[in-house]
Amino acid sequence: MITLPFVADYSATDFSKRASQVLDMAGHGAVRVRRMNEVFVVLRERQLNDIVEDARDPRPKSLEDMLEFYDADDIKANLKGWLEDKPAVNEAL
Repeated sequence: MITLPFVADYSATDFSKRASQVLDMAGHGAVRVRRMNEVFVVLRERQLNDIVEDARDPRPKSLEDMLEFYDADDIKANLKGWLEDKPAVNEAL
């Protein structure tokens, strides 16, 4: 799961009055802008591209990602033949 740290929060009114400040803050990370019951995010295009690229990469990003679908019984079943194979002459431990 991708988490996005926010560096600032602004109301829509603040955003319209201080757009330059909001964009400066977005240079440091994601900025949350709230208008009534909606929330918008302002961030650099490069940061968005990084997020999209991370989302496309199927490899786990953290230990929690690795363990999310971990099923010990499934792994053992898939490795059963491998675990029961006798070592070849030079493979003995």
